[in-house]
Amino acid sequence: MQDIASGDLVADFKLAMRRLTSTISLITTAHAGRRIGMAATAVQSVTADPATLLVCINRNASISVPLQESRRFAVNLLHLSHADLVPIFSGKLKDEARFDHGTWEDDEGIPVLADAQAALVCDVSGMAAIGSHDVFFGRVTSIEVRREVSPLLYEDGRFVRSTNLPNKIKSVPYDDWQSIFF
Repeated sequence: MQDIASGDLVADFKLAMRRLTSTISLITTAHAGRRIGMAATAVQSVTADPATLLVCINRNASISVPLQESRRFAVNLLHLSHADLVPIFSGKLKDEARFDHGTWEDDEGIPVLADAQAALVCDVSGMAAIGSHDVFFGRVTSIEVRREVSPLLYEDGRFVRSTNLPNKIKSVPYDDWQSIFF
């Protein structure tokens, strides 16, 4: 194996994280009569009971203060067909103009992408400050899930898709790995 690390911990960390494939989500909230959203990959399940997610938000992001104040958010897991929404929610457009793209529904005041792979609405149950980011823990209050599974993934600075492994690779029965993940 050829090591391409530079010895600069921050640069090497960023390089290593480019090898971590992640589903792209739109994190959305509403506060003071306006909808706010951003694209993110720093989303993770925490526990199934109670159903809880975490999202990591840079304190400089436009959604940071409104999310702290509203204490509610949605995690909209993107489908391959949503690739055009990522630049829009990553700074190409600002504020409410972002929601002119895609089909949005209202879930008790929180904007939810109507055709997301899955949309999970959460109440903030806790927060932790780590470096430049806040980690928001969200207790899930409602879930919408679409039948087709074709997530938009981000890897090494570009969009990718998932694919099934060849049948030669033995998969682990669901009962065996269920306890590992949840």
